[in-house]
Amino acid sequence: MSVKPLSGIKVLDLTWIYAGPFATQILGDLGAEIIKIEAAPVGDKTRIIPPFKNNYSGYFATLNRGKKSVALNLKNAKGKEIFLGLAKKCDILTENFMPGAMEDLGLDYETVKKANPQIIYASTSGFGSFGPYSHMHCVDPIGQAMGGLMSLTGYPDMPPLKTGPGIADSITGLYWLVGILSALRLRDMTGAGQKLEVAMVDSIFTMLEENVIKTSMEGVAPPRRGNLDPFGAPWDAFLTKDDRWVMVCAFGGPVFEELYRLMGRDDLVEKYGGDNMDAFINRAINQAELNKAFAEWVRATQTADDLVTLLVAMGAPVGIVKDIKELLDDPHLKARDMVVDVEHPKLGHVKTFNTPIKFAGLTVGVEPGTNPHDPELGEHSNAVLKDYLNKTDAEINELRKEGVIWI
Repeated sequence: MSVKPLSGIKVLDLTWIYAGPFATQILGDLGAEIIKIEAAPVGDKTRIIPPFKNNYSGYFATLNRGKKSVALNLKNAKGKEIFLGLAKKCDILTENFMPGAMEDLGLDYETVKKANPQIIYASTSGFGSFGPYSHMHCVDPIGQAMGGLMSLTGYPDMPPLKTGPGIADSITGLYWLVGILSALRLRDMTGAGQKLEVAMVDSIFTMLEENVIKTSMEGVAPPRRGNLDPFGAPWDAFLTKDDRWVMVCAFGGPVFEELYRLMGRDDLVEKYGGDNMDAFINRAINQAELNKAFAEWVRATQTADDLVTLLVAMGAPVGIVKDIKELLDDPHLKARDMVVDVEHPKLGHVKTFNTPIKFAGLTVGVEPGTNPHDPELGEHSNAVLKDYLNKTDAEINELRKEGVIWI
């Protein structure tokens, strides 16, 4: 196996549900060794979240490939001792509990730092460890709501909507990764460890595009606008004559003029054409009229493939709205090794996503022909305690009897 960017980096991972496991799986894809500490009675809660097959969670499998699971009781004094022993041997500690939980366990940064001054202690939570909302519990939809994303998602005449997948968890995990990798680089330069945190609501707030500065400039909160953006016309998802939806984002005057002349709408070109700021604003203000004309033409004359071919030739951004079933067989994703075929011991033959990070001459993520499985609960307890702490079988058996290793 080739050396990877994070080969040799060891992560002591306390995270659960989505944001944390999503981030640490990427660290693992990049070559880090992930030691996942799981608590009674079920370990990571995603082990009991659907979809299920043979009483095993596909949700858990999606986020935990290649990790090692240790079932450790952190409320036990010996469990804490073992945890600190592992922390001495690791580069990164990750946790996404409520703020204060690690302090309650006696495993706060200052305590862990005494065991390992070079450790990167990375925390993430919904609202962070300080601020007036820091005491509140948070999951993805709450992060989207409190961070402003739901106020912008959906249509003006409908209630606010969250996005389909857990985008708040994902973006938080990605920001967290940037922080962790930055802290590793800082440690390379200074030799010192670091404590860092990323809050979900903070992360979502940074995703609101121009709406933040626009509101500060105009004093009015922007409305929900569905698929629309004031950047061009046509701009929306359009239904074709073969009943497919195609998203079109036509920037600029030249594309607008060529397209609407092709439609036989020279009147609209004369009224709204041009490639300067005034023309841009004019099309944005009258986007509904322009979209309506385009939608009627598309529905009457264009298949999805026709429309994509036409707009690609014009240099306009366009794409068919695809569902997950289509994506699993998508030739582009397959060519980029994004769809991973795995023979799972419990789930059978399944497909999941690979990492989108592509290096020249170096494979990260799931390599072709490999099957990195997610761990059974406590699968690696014995091996990790032996390899990291030199525990004997007899000592591990005693720890198990005492409930320190709880499975």
